[in-house]
Amino acid sequence: MMLHRTVPRLILFVFSALVFSCASTGPSKPEPEIPLQTEISARTQPAEQDAVLLLFKSLTLEEQIGQLFIVEVRDPSNGRFLKELNTTYSSWAKEIQPGGFILFAENLKDPVQTKKLIEDLTALTRVPPFIALDEEGGIVSRLSKVPAMNATPIPTGSRIGATGDSREAEKAGRIIARELRDLGFSIDFAPVADVHVPGSGGPIGPRSYGTDPYLVARMSSAFSRGLEDDGILSVAKHFPGHGAAVGDSHNEKTVLNADIATLESRELIPFRTAVNNNIGGIMLGHIMVPALEPEELPASLSHRIATDLLREKLGFEGLIFTDSLRMRGVTSLFRPNEIPLLAFEAGADMLLMPEQPKSAWKRMIEAYSVYHQVKKERLSDSLERIMHAKRKFLTFTNPADSAGAATTETP
Repeated sequence: MMLHRTVPRLILFVFSALVFSCASTGPSKPEPEIPLQTEISARTQPAEQDAVLLLFKSLTLEEQIGQLFIVEVRDPSNGRFLKELNTTYSSWAKEIQPGGFILFAENLKDPVQTKKLIEDLTALTRVPPFIALDEEGGIVSRLSKVPAMNATPIPTGSRIGATGDSREAEKAGRIIARELRDLGFSIDFAPVADVHVPGSGGPIGPRSYGTDPYLVARMSSAFSRGLEDDGILSVAKHFPGHGAAVGDSHNEKTVLNADIATLESRELIPFRTAVNNNIGGIMLGHIMVPALEPEELPASLSHRIATDLLREKLGFEGLIFTDSLRMRGVTSLFRPNEIPLLAFEAGADMLLMPEQPKSAWKRMIEAYSVYHQVKKERLSDSLERIMHAKRKFLTFTNPADSAGAATTETP
């Protein structure tokens, strides 16, 4: 059963050097001391919540860094999508301990196979992982691409938007959530909160609910409500707005040329509404916005956009996700193993689909323990948000056992 309780934010200072074992993949220098949490909210009473906290506090530095990554299910030796796990992938994932996995149509065969794959993925990690996919409806539907999944057809965003009835968007969200939850998923990278601007030449088009920012705000927030009320974390995309951007960030540098006034009255309206409605997640696009970031960095790598605007000015308290870190919108700019670190420094909590996940994971560990690029407070903030979201949308089975096992095994 999914957990639907609202859990108060906890001050989660990450975790003592006593639980960090120097694995062969980590740097040789010892980890700087990290103070344990000393104060817990008086409202945090249920034993299971304390057990989840203890589990997170028991994580080694490597496992903490692993929580930041959402990785694909591909054979590490050849890049092929897997429908069932092999020894190579299982060993690879057990070492990284990712915070989540993302599945594509190529990973799916039918509901029985999908449930088994998700169960096997969940067994690889000490902390239950998010299981994610893109299920917008219409032209972006991983389930509908596999006929044997028997997914309910959902209209594309533009068709739902054309009804003008936000109840249709909420209904679509609920249908998708129930089907995803039954299979074992916990995150949907939807809805599209981009405002379509005709003639821009971008890739959003019919995926958007329309050209009116307020219509898009109503529809996207209703879709999110449908998802989250039925137990699926909703991630609105692509902040700060892809609808008027020139270029396709999957393949090339993408630029949104709009002044601040236009952004405030068009692109930001749906996202501001999502924030006000306490959506669980927002995805940063690989979009350069010169009016917001003069240094030719995409939003996904921009502290001005991810932290100063989204986190601080708009007041977003949920999880900030990157778009896929395999996309040319970022890989054309920096080395693959550096990109996740740059995104994290900009303000992202969860790093989606890095091109070289193990190398990037090692780079993050090194950045923390050797070069001190990653600050303990910054890591603590992201882990706190991840723990809060996992408490709400995942089921923890005997978390105290996992924490206790780690404690007894740690020298």
